[in-house]
Order: sequence, then C-alpha cells, then structure tokens
Amino acid sequence: MTVPLVTPIAQLAYVFSEYSAGTGNAMSTKIHAQARAHEAMGGRTYVVVSDRREHDYAEGTLVRYASARPATREWFTDLERRVDAACGLALGHRPFVARFHHDALDAVPADAKALVIYNYAGAVTDRLARSFDGKIVLHLGNDVFRSWRPAEVRRVIARTHVTVAVSDYLAGTVVDRLGFRPDNLHVLRNGVDTSCFRPAPHHETRGGMPPTILFVGNVLPHKGAHNLIAAAHVMARTTRDFRVRIVGSSGLRPAAGLSDYERELRRAAAPLGELVEFTPFVDRHALPAVFADADVFAMPVDWQEPAGQVVTEAMASGLPVVSARSGGIPEYLGPDGVYVDPRNPDRLAEALHDLITDPRERVRRGEALRRRAESMTWERNVHELMRLIAD
Repeated sequence: MTVPLVTPIAQLAYVFSEYSAGTGNAMSTKIHAQARAHEAMGGRTYVVVSDRREHDYAEGTLVRYASARPATREWFTDLERRVDAACGLALGHRPFVARFHHDALDAVPADAKALVIYNYAGAVTDRLARSFDGKIVLHLGNDVFRSWRPAEVRRVIARTHVTVAVSDYLAGTVVDRLGFRPDNLHVLRNGVDTSCFRPAPHHETRGGMPPTILFVGNVLPHKGAHNLIAAAHVMARTTRDFRVRIVGSSGLRPAAGLSDYERELRRAAAPLGELVEFTPFVDRHALPAVFADADVFAMPVDWQEPAGQVVTEAMASGLPVVSARSGGIPEYLGPDGVYVDPRNPDRLAEALHDLITDPRERVRRGEALRRRAESMTWERNVHELMRLIAD
C-alpha cells in the first residue's frame, strides 16, 4: 500500500496526556510539530486524545474518546506493572498495557492509513495488527524495552510496518537486546522549530548583564541540576559575574509544591544567593523567551539521554551547549558542543567559565549550532516518516 504525503495518519501519545502547550510532555510536542508540518503539506493528522483532558493545540484533527478506566486509576499501579512484566516473560504479551489502550485504539478513524504509537510498545498487540487496516508505526523516544525478553521484543517489532528510534544510540539499545538489527528498525531524529526558537541579541550588547547559564527540563535527579549547582559553587570561588537559571519542575506541568529533590537543590544553592535562580515550570509558549534570555545552555544529565528536545531548542536559539557525552545527545549536538563529565564539578565549572568569559567563543559555537539546527526541521522529519511508511 503506497502512502503519499497527504494520506491521513493517526497519532497516539500517552492515553491521558494533554495535547497542549501547558505540558512539557515531549510526545505532545512532537505530535503537534509533526501535525503542523503534515498539514502544511496538505495532509491530515488525527490526534487521538482523552476527553478527560484539556487540549489547546490548534494543529491536527482531534479525535476524543471516553475511557472505561476509572479516573482514580489513570496511571499503572505497581501490581499491574509487575503482572505485565511476568506475563511478558511467560506469555509474550502484556495484558494490562494492552487493555489500557483499547478505548484509544478503537477510536482511530477508519480512513487513517497509518497509526503512530509513542513508546507504549505493549499496545502493539496481535489484536491491533488484525484490526487496524493500515500501517503501524512504533515511535521510540526512550528505552522502553528494558524489562523485555528478546523474543517479546521481536514479536512486537514484527507487528509494526516500521519502528523508529530518535537516535542511533536508542536504536542500538534495541539491537543490543536482540543481537541483530531488524530490517524495519530505523532512526528518525527529532526536529526543532527554528522559526520559534531563534537567536537573540548577545548579552554583551545589552546593558552589561552577567552571562546567564540556563538549565531547562524536568527537575529530577537524572537530569542533573545538582551537578550544575555544584559547578556554580566552584565558579563562585573566582567570580560572581554569572547567573545560573534553573527552569522547570519535577513534573510535566505546573505543580502545587516542591519535591524533596527540588527542596534539596534550593538548600544546596542557598549559599550562592542571587547567583542561582529557580523558575518553576513554564509552558511551551514561554520557552523561546527563556532561551533567548540566556548565554550558555547546560545539559548536565546523569543518564543516557536518548535525544533531549531542549538541546535542539538551545541550538536553534543560538546558544553554546555544555553537555554530558551521553546517549544520543552527541548525534544532535555534533562537534561544536562542549562535552564534559558533569559529575566532575571542577571540569563542568571550567567548561562553563571558559564560555562565560569568552563572548567570541560563545558566539562562534552558538552560530555553528544554529546552522546545525536549521537542518533539523520538522518538515524533514515528516517527509522521512512518510517515506518510511510508504516503503
């Protein structure tokens, strides 16, 4: 079956996620960007969403469904996860995650010729393969197969027309688990909106403000904000001519209070006074201004980040990036990124200090990364997705 660019496709993210600028959910960000690009090409994207949530993105055709799952159990329980893992090992399928997606999958419009499922590989069942008269795409943004046996992974990927991963690193985790590379496993790197995220005038021309080092993301231990604060303590021994701004919260939406980790970060930063600023979660519409008000971007992660959407947004904003050399980040950042072990505060501080004291180097690296980001369009991403679906 040939699938031209204008063919209707359906996109399914997490069952109870918002399709909204008010969430930091990377899946919603990708779906929105792909829907906008696909519609600009003359195509139609159905976005399958729960009727329990608010959805404010204008792009895409919303398809709302009612879920039979009680509102008090919108997340998997620990028992369900354990039973699913045991069934996956023993039987090769995961009944709870499959049932969790039934209502959403039953709502997919009949004229959709392709269905994109994000991360939830357990939703790609024999039932779906039999009932959906189109092409199934499994879109991997994380290592979702950590607890899966190779035989179970093989069966799921075999049910898809194409499985895509956001980086070579992430595709490699699948290959390592299987011991071979499936023919239908491909890399589809994320895009970035370079018209929304744009370089701003450099700070050295704007009133002598101290250079700002920016962190954006979920404020969780594996994202490494504590590494940045440790480096700020080192930098403060020699200069106070900088600011660190940590933007985000522990969750993907505004939170009522601080997590234990967020409180610990504030305690660690307290001796630095005005050198460190914390800004809770901001929505997608506010993010470009946040990046535009910074001079250096820090990605001090403590895990193998598969891609990191904030990295490409920093690149598009013309910011030099200091990052861990982890996961798929180097595939996006390329040779003009500055790579350090963020768990070494002296090395991280040295890399940041070199940039905040050298405006020319900041500009050089920022301009190089902006040029690299300009090749990472969502239009390219959608063209490649549709080509993979059509093959």
